Amino acid sequence: MKRNLIIASILIGGIFGLLPLIAKIAIFAGLALYLFNAYDEYDYQLRTGGRK
Repeated sequence: MKRNLIIASILIGGIFGLLPLIAKIAIFAGLALYLFNAYDEYDYQLRTGGRK
């Protein structure tokens, strides 16, 4: 029982240590997706003759 508690605490600590990295990746990916969609819409508007 004591060994399982130690292993569980090590795994939970490792997961919490990765959370800042996961948050940075999620923010970066979200911003990249937003910028790509904004540029794609801008390019589409230029090719179709502007906004309606």
